[in-house]
Amino acid sequence: MTHVYVGCDISKDRLDVFDPRIAANSEHANAPAGIRALFKACGADTILIFEATSGCDRALLEACAAASQPCVRLNPLHAWHFAQSLNLPKTDRVDARMLARLGAERQPAPHLPPAPERVAPEELADRRDQLKRMETQEKNRLSKTMSPVIQTDIRASLKMLAARIARFEAEIAGHIAQNPDLARDAGLLRSIPGIGPVVATGLLAHLPELGQLDRRTAAALAGLAPKAHESGKFRGKRRIGQGRSGLRTLLCMAAVSLWRARSGTAARARINAMTARGKASKVILIALARKIVTIANAVLRDQTPFKPISQP
Repeated sequence: MTHVYVGCDISKDRLDVFDPRIAANSEHANAPAGIRALFKACGADTILIFEATSGCDRALLEACAAASQPCVRLNPLHAWHFAQSLNLPKTDRVDARMLARLGAERQPAPHLPPAPERVAPEELADRRDQLKRMETQEKNRLSKTMSPVIQTDIRASLKMLAARIARFEAEIAGHIAQNPDLARDAGLLRSIPGIGPVVATGLLAHLPELGQLDRRTAAALAGLAPKAHESGKFRGKRRIGQGRSGLRTLLCMAAVSLWRARSGTAARARINAMTARGKASKVILIALARKIVTIANAVLRDQTPFKPISQP
């Protein structure tokens, strides 16, 4: 069956859709009834292509998962660069046409979005992370003020934030424990050296596709894939970037844990070899973090606990 990429520009209340088979735009409500109408109009040979839009795409993602509708969820930066290369104006209808053209030309691999039970932890984790950032801001304010009144107020705020953070951490843990598939995957992830409860939960929340990716895509989504910076005779340093920054932070935490425990782990030879070659500590940590997400992807793909290779 030949698939057709149908562009979908998403806003809070509306879906602007372009179907290249009829070369026409249409509009649907960004709500269950409107999405059902969209699926009916598109047909079985359709791949929906849209940008990640900070939560506005949540209803469409969940509907795609429930209906087994293949879709492509693009990094908005990639779509923006493609539109810039075409020198296009910026409207919702034009964006829908641009997305359909991007799909036809680039042929990005479609995927089925994760099931709703795998999406829920991400939403909870996002709110927990927001509260953690608020907590850090309040701690910074506390360290700078000399006013007893303000200090008292900030300490009360910190106490309240700590309780709210604990509540969301309990919600995340409870959700995972109540779902057999998530609980099994969390246990598999914790079999990997360096991954504890926080990192395992974070991986399930921020990378629900884990286990369905190739190793390069997993590293890229985590923002741990080094990119060349070269031109002519110039050879710049390779740098990481983009990807999901919160996920990168979690994996770097796991890498630090692995570094500290290196005397008793299979990572010892890798760390020592890179140190002997004069690699900087930061480079070694990034390499470890990239290795951890690669192993995590393989462990969930094979549904087999990690088995370390013994070192002499």
